[in-house]
Amino acid sequence: MKMKITIRLLSDLSTTAGETYNSLVDTDVVYDKYGIPYIPAKRIKGCIREAALEMCEMGIMEKSQYTRIFGEAGYQSCEFWLSNAYIRDYKKTVEDLEAFESELTAPQNVLAQYAYTRTQTAVDQRTGVADENSLRTIRVVRKGLVFEADCGMENREDEEILKSAVSLVKHIGMARTRGLGLVTMRLEDGDEQECKHVMFPSKQFYDRNKISYTIHLNSTLICKTENGNQAETEDYIAGSKVLGLIAGAMGQTAYREMMSKENMVVSNAYIKCGQTRCIPGRASWQKEKDQSYDADGKMMIFDLLYEPDCGSRQMTSSGIDYIADDKKVMTVDTEISYHHQRPEDKSIGRATGNEDGSSFYQLAGISEGQSFGGFIYAGREVAEKIIEAVGTLKHVRMGYGKSGEFGDVDFTLDSLEEVCDKNPQDTVKDAVITVLSDLVLYNKQGILTAEPEVLKQYLEDILSVSDLEIRNPFFKFDTVGGFNVTWKRRKPVFYAIGKGSSFILHSECGFDIQLLKNCFIGERTTEGYGEIIAEKFLRGKSASEGKIYISKYSDEADHRKLDGKTGIIYTLLQDDFEKKAEKNIREKAGEFTSDIKNESGINLSVLNAAVAKIRVLFRTEKSYEAMSEQIRQIEDEKKKNICIKILEKADPKSIAAETEREIQKNYGIEFHSDMDDNEKYRFMYRSYIIDLKYCVKILQKEQDA
Repeated sequence: MKMKITIRLLSDLSTTAGETYNSLVDTDVVYDKYGIPYIPAKRIKGCIREAALEMCEMGIMEKSQYTRIFGEAGYQSCEFWLSNAYIRDYKKTVEDLEAFESELTAPQNVLAQYAYTRTQTAVDQRTGVADENSLRTIRVVRKGLVFEADCGMENREDEEILKSAVSLVKHIGMARTRGLGLVTMRLEDGDEQECKHVMFPSKQFYDRNKISYTIHLNSTLICKTENGNQAETEDYIAGSKVLGLIAGAMGQTAYREMMSKENMVVSNAYIKCGQTRCIPGRASWQKEKDQSYDADGKMMIFDLLYEPDCGSRQMTSSGIDYIADDKKVMTVDTEISYHHQRPEDKSIGRATGNEDGSSFYQLAGISEGQSFGGFIYAGREVAEKIIEAVGTLKHVRMGYGKSGEFGDVDFTLDSLEEVCDKNPQDTVKDAVITVLSDLVLYNKQGILTAEPEVLKQYLEDILSVSDLEIRNPFFKFDTVGGFNVTWKRRKPVFYAIGKGSSFILHSECGFDIQLLKNCFIGERTTEGYGEIIAEKFLRGKSASEGKIYISKYSDEADHRKLDGKTGIIYTLLQDDFEKKAEKNIREKAGEFTSDIKNESGINLSVLNAAVAKIRVLFRTEKSYEAMSEQIRQIEDEKKKNICIKILEKADPKSIAAETEREIQKNYGIEFHSDMDDNEKYRFMYRSYIIDLKYCVKILQKEQDA
């Protein structure tokens, strides 16, 4: 059941991020890569949980309901999930910002439309004086904004009690007792959209099937490293996570029954370039030291498997994480978020760092907006059951913290094709083998090992040959481990031949390379381990043909669109207009000062009187024309002439037109400010008069000196 939580800010809000953009801000708000602030799900859920705990203490909510909704650490998962809370029309705002990609839409410019900075200090209660070095600057989200968070619950019978807990939340974020974070929250039914996970007609199946799947990240996905470190993340989605998703959709009994009949394989999901699944870059790919991409985004690298003549060049690793079929290089975007856990004594509202159950920690994850792809290999009966089970899924969440702000994904099965085991034989003596996922190998004594000799034995068993040789090996070694949720124990940690390893496989007798197509070797292949790819070794090539030309992936967008859906671009342009207009009017004040300096016999007392007169008229006259009319009626000719020069130097209409032309030149679009003539006059002359006062003081000091 999908629902929605609406949060309206009745006062400014500070949801601390644990990091700052620069040293000017001591405490920053949480915002995304576009500069749009949001409220993390963990903060919201913590406040709701606190309210529910109070309801338990007052006897309004039963303890069993509380445990069912929010779970119990280490024993019971929660049935209530929640996403981050974003501003209304968030997706449309993002579309507008992406369509108008330029320095105008830099994150700090966007953030300034939703947040501002405040200063605060601590006061010594004894003396009433501010403590030394206690001045702090915090950024806060402006009051009046409305945020919305998608949420859901498995058990509808707890909906009403959850609504009560949500409505009980009145404050959120930092400095709740000092005027910040006053909110109203309500839980209501959301738009239950149909979730389509199977994108092809599931009518025809084969004896052996290859099902491609895609995982698109709608939020950050936590993929802990194999050794269980949450402060680091893998840059791919392990097949075991997809296997767990399928098991959850089928149910424990049906899943066990299916796996006892036939083995299936779920590959790791790697970053996609368009519709194509990328593969890990080879360890044998090297580049010249300090080499970078050229102006066209291309670079030449060397495949040392072919032993090219690199001459006197100093070579280093190419650093390629993933590569597509067309040799475009892809990198997975990751991020780190900072969190804290409050003490067991909930009367303490913050983490202390002491041994009281509280802690500060960080979580690394794969950033949202990216797509990953992999394959499921299964027989006819298993494939049918998988597609049937996936078709019943609704909202999909996966990974660590999936009941909070992490793990919101779109999971789809994209296509199905036959895996033919009777391909025409293609005998070769040499092949290039690339390891696409870690190899879990056991030697004859049943001991886990990463020895190349054991790998050779596995390959000999598959190819039915006995004279294999591993030549020019470029091996990586990774640590494999994990955590058994059922037993709440760590899995054994061991070394494995890592993804990206490559070597030449040679046999004097020859072997059928087709046997290595769609091949997984070693153990735990069901979870995605042991995937390899085999390519023919390119014979007859000169040494120089170990060269490979790669290019950076770039997602070009159609920029410079003003006709957006939310008005954010126009707001940014208006903000830029005001900054540029203020800069231009200050330059006019500087030019006027220079002109005065060049005039001989200028009377500073008259100049000071003229500026003072303009200051008085600015407070009383509402338009530039009215001020001009009043100045022409000044009886003192010298003062009147200086006032006229000051006004003629800075005509608001002319400066506004000049600024609008500057914006059009910078961004390639036509822009007109929504200020009327009187607003332009009031805005510009406020800065103009301040600078004129400053200029007069400087002239007086220079004359006195």
